[in-house]
Amino acid sequence: MITAILVYEHPQALSIVEALQPDNTSEIKMKATGNKVEIRVQTKKLRTLLASCDDLLSNLQIAQEMLSGF
Repeated sequence: MITAILVYEHPQALSIVEALQPDNTSEIKMKATGNKVEIRVQTKKLRTLLASCDDLLSNLQIAQEMLSGF
């Protein structure tokens, strides 16, 4: 298995997790602790890991923009 851990700081970390949670597959675990969002992606193939991280980062950017009012 290949694992990537992404850590992102945002004052509304819990809201970020709640916004992204519906898109998660079984390979993606996400939690908010304080102002940090921790995302753990675990896959068998590197290509799948990269695609999942790319999708997560795109969705993270949209969630951040929505919470900050653009």
